[in-house]
Amino acid sequence: MARFLAGTAMAQEKLWIFGCGDLGARLALQLNREAYSVNGVRRNPLVALATKRRADVVNWRRGDATKPEDVQGLLAEGADVILATFTPDEHTQSGYHRAYIDTATALAEVLPNLPRPPRLLIWVSSTRVYGQCGDQMLDERAPPQPSGFQGDILLAAEEIIRNAVPTTCVVRFAGIYGPGRDRLLSQVRAGRCAPPQPPQFSNRIHVDDAIGFLIHLMEQHRGGWSPEQLYIGADCMPVPMHELQQWLVKAMGYTSAHLREFVQTSERRSKKLSNKRMLETGYQLKYPDYRSGYSALLESER
Repeated sequence: MARFLAGTAMAQEKLWIFGCGDLGARLALQLNREAYSVNGVRRNPLVALATKRRADVVNWRRGDATKPEDVQGLLAEGADVILATFTPDEHTQSGYHRAYIDTATALAEVLPNLPRPPRLLIWVSSTRVYGQCGDQMLDERAPPQPSGFQGDILLAAEEIIRNAVPTTCVVRFAGIYGPGRDRLLSQVRAGRCAPPQPPQFSNRIHVDDAIGFLIHLMEQHRGGWSPEQLYIGADCMPVPMHELQQWLVKAMGYTSAHLREFVQTSERRSKKLSNKRMLETGYQLKYPDYRSGYSALLESER
């Protein structure tokens, strides 16, 4: 991916990435180091260093984002942009609560009281908040209707942070895929697929575009443009999962008979999401559909 550049005439800004994992580390690699200094916050930074998360690019900092005192201590050094990219340490209700509600509450307590609040806070959420299904294209104006505790908690966390910090921009990403994020490829290799009927629509975005859009928001805002408070981050082509898996089977060199086991999923997960508002910001997708994105992923594995 091409490196995203900012004008070197501007002063270097401090970017804090809370919950800095795969997405945050990848994003840091694409930033101009003259434009941003990157601080990555984790409860255990040694884990990131052990997996070679580029200590030359990210200044890894120890901190628990569920504790206001930790957030306060870290941000006392100043912050221009904050990116919150939390993930649950376990897929349980308590795990989601810690990852989203507790962190949003801590940040909401600290940020409004900083001597100089950040110019922008980007809160990474998920399209899981849309529990509804059907053929209607959903956009940011559609009211979220969570169908499980995950969506309920994600939505509650969004409301906490948005109410406390007016400069918050929430990005609800669809399923992120790419290098290291190849669960669907593993499923296809195992011969498992979704049933053809009823269609179960899937919405996805390549990790390079997820990162690219976040940087685009940061850079546009730095130039004086004000983002909307909410974006859906997805590519241009919602696709029935069965159709996507049939395409992957051929792209991976299997015969159609390779897919031999149907995996039932909830019909309420089937929805179509619009990325119109995302594209209206001027961002150009590197991988506008699953064909271009998965073709690049499969090529990188060869």
